[in-house]
Amino acid sequence: MFSYSKISLVFFALGISQLAVAEQTDQIEHFEVTGSKIKNIDLESASPITTLTADDLALTGVSNLEEVLQSLSASAGPAGNATNAYWTSNGYATAQVNLRGMGIKRTLVLVNGKRLVAGGTGANDSPDLNMIPMGLVKRIDILKDGASAIYGADAVAGVVNIITKSDFSGAHLSAKFGQSSKKDAENTELNITLGSEFERGHVTVNVNYVDNGNALQSTRNPCPLSESGGKLNCIYSGTTIGGRARLSDGREVQFNQNPDSDGNQFEDYNNALHGYNWFESLNSYNPMERLNLATFIDYALSDSLQLNTSLLYANRRSDQIVTPRGFKSVDVASDFVYNPTTQDLTLKRRRNIEVPNPEFYQETDTFQGALSLSGELNNNWIWQASYNYGRNTGTDGWSYDFDDERVAQTLNGDICSTSKDAAIPCGDYFGVGELSEQVINYVTYRREGAGGNQLQSLSFDLSGDIAELPAGTLAFATGAMYRKEKGWRNPDAIAMRNGEEDPISGHSNVKEAFLELSVPLISNATYADAIKADIAVRYSDYEHVDTKTTYKLGLTWRVNEQLLLRTVRSTAFRTPTITEQFGGTNVENLITMDPCDGATDEILRNCLLAGIPEDFTQDGSTIRTGVGGNPEVGPETADTITFGLVYQSAHLSATLDYFNIEVDNAINAVSGSNMLRLCYSDPVAYQAYCNSFTRDPITFQITALEKRPMNASNEQVAGLDLNLNFSSAVNSLEYRVNWDTTRLLEHENTAFAGAETEQLLGVITSDRGSYTKWKSNLSATLSYTEWQGTYSIQYIGKAQDENGGGPIGSSVPSIIYHDVQASYSVSQTLKLSFGIDNLFDKQPPFLTSWNDANTDVFTYDTVGRRGYLKLDYTF
Repeated sequence: MFSYSKISLVFFALGISQLAVAEQTDQIEHFEVTGSKIKNIDLESASPITTLTADDLALTGVSNLEEVLQSLSASAGPAGNATNAYWTSNGYATAQVNLRGMGIKRTLVLVNGKRLVAGGTGANDSPDLNMIPMGLVKRIDILKDGASAIYGADAVAGVVNIITKSDFSGAHLSAKFGQSSKKDAENTELNITLGSEFERGHVTVNVNYVDNGNALQSTRNPCPLSESGGKLNCIYSGTTIGGRARLSDGREVQFNQNPDSDGNQFEDYNNALHGYNWFESLNSYNPMERLNLATFIDYALSDSLQLNTSLLYANRRSDQIVTPRGFKSVDVASDFVYNPTTQDLTLKRRRNIEVPNPEFYQETDTFQGALSLSGELNNNWIWQASYNYGRNTGTDGWSYDFDDERVAQTLNGDICSTSKDAAIPCGDYFGVGELSEQVINYVTYRREGAGGNQLQSLSFDLSGDIAELPAGTLAFATGAMYRKEKGWRNPDAIAMRNGEEDPISGHSNVKEAFLELSVPLISNATYADAIKADIAVRYSDYEHVDTKTTYKLGLTWRVNEQLLLRTVRSTAFRTPTITEQFGGTNVENLITMDPCDGATDEILRNCLLAGIPEDFTQDGSTIRTGVGGNPEVGPETADTITFGLVYQSAHLSATLDYFNIEVDNAINAVSGSNMLRLCYSDPVAYQAYCNSFTRDPITFQITALEKRPMNASNEQVAGLDLNLNFSSAVNSLEYRVNWDTTRLLEHENTAFAGAETEQLLGVITSDRGSYTKWKSNLSATLSYTEWQGTYSIQYIGKAQDENGGGPIGSSVPSIIYHDVQASYSVSQTLKLSFGIDNLFDKQPPFLTSWNDANTDVFTYDTVGRRGYLKLDYTF
């Protein structure tokens, strides 16, 4: 329906061109509270909202927004950041937030109340928070309940609304440099914000540059670990230097690994002797360079007509070292010229160190523009018409990869040749250092894919006062919206030919209408200063799924000036993403635990019945997994209830809220580890999972596994949020203490009707993060004349490993991180700050089901102690 590629730029140009001919006039002033579309109303929210101000963000000392959001007590589970770039599900090096541990797809991210385009290198599931620099943020509102009736799909666990400094006046320069105590993981940031009023309007410009350095995993973890006999021992990858093979007589052999010895030597394979330490070829901290540009222009066309424009642009360049590339298993004849065994064999796994460690790289460009016209009618109703456009494009790839088809050609004596100028040279893969440059040049290639995401929307909103009731003003908001999204991914042609990745292309559109009412019920009664109801309903008509109607019923009861009671009952839903609905198969090596390794009780009995020996040991920690979409998947629905109280006095504010979220027909692709565990716990009930993988008939290792999303599971999350904030002053000494705590009461999943209910409360997982019962943040700030100091504590409670294990890895203890910052205002325009994060260099705990760095990189700090210096100058 739309053809918008240049429309937004034309509109912005038209708006700017009128600035020179403007005359002085008053601008329209109105505001919107997160969680409601009703404007110009003193709205005491029935929904629990946490607000982080620009001052709160400055006290953290970090440069990346996701680090702040992921440390919230309400956040849990996997979400991308600089320390888990290899494992984030939304694309390498992307950054997200995951409220309630329910997944990044169930947290809606907004900027100034508008949706952000998805970010990454193609067909991604959520926005990349690298789009928003810290220095641009005025405040962040975290709405912690379902909000689909207000904002539409995806607001299941909550909403993160980032409010920018679009009304900033003056000039501000901020510069920061930091690094870890190991003198790596460097962080450099430069931020400039300029803002000024002019006749009939205001303009704000922000430029932000961030450069994150590198930190190697081997400087923090010498080797991957496994627990045996109550001790931690190094384990190694079965994809080895020099290569290993299975001979026709059934032997597993390892070829020569010593470049100074006989190149034709081979011996029985032994992982302890021949395995590869892959920690030597991984980052602990993701190198990234980022440039952000932002412009906001507000312009009063007349006394009752306002034009607002915004332009955001982000360029991200990131890279990671990865282990030397391998290739698929290849059958080799006994008479092949370089085969030293005189037997037919299958060359299974080879770590090709003859080519230097490859670099995996990404570059993304993301643009978001918004234009709105707003005004007032004669009856003081406020209207706004908006157009929002976002586009993200990106490329990623390896500096080199191996072409499986060509590798097979170089091992086929019928078509390859040992002659100097052979079109297809024969390759000697049997021992380290034997590969010739001729073969390397023939079988390697630069692998690169590209893709993107696009978002377009038109909306019209109207809000105002309907009537004066005995208890107050009856107010409303209503509107209609059309939104269109698309995503695409074009893999490397050679990768597609070898079955590594399929292209993705899909789109969706929705037409929506909503109505919201703020209804005063009682005022100035003996038992209540005021009681008010908030009612909202939204109708959504999607292209590929059935229509949905969601609602919200909220009630606030102000008992007196100090005490407020509140509750919300709402419904929410989430539609499948482009990748969930239209994605082809993408093959990845994913961390997956084989339950037959060290099995006991019922799982052991079922493994033995399947023919797997009792002493079976998993070869490595990853399994080749095909991940793809499902065109039959539909939307999931959710019911949410919250109730709580708010207490406010001169120096103390306190909130206590209960939340309960139930998701039905949840879109879920069960993790590989969980699929295998369920299969061997009950092969009959979970036959579908048992049919999703294959094992090698001789070694019994899992050679392939496939998982796709489906509407089968149910999920329930419940808990308590507590916030205490105390502030006061004694003479020139000002102090503030803030304590934010979440107590998880319930988190359970049921894969499908009749399946066992998986209890995640107090559990830490291999790929879904930690669901600890307790998570808490405490900060204390003292200010005295020109000095200010802040001490912050983050507490992450203990948890049990989902896969059990020995006495060390079967559970993780509670972890406490300490951060400190001190600042001195040299003058009214210059402030210097110094800070240390993870002050006591707390090391992450070992767990059985670790996903990287011998720990859970989604939950714990893997970099260690780091310090920074910061300068703020206002002019």
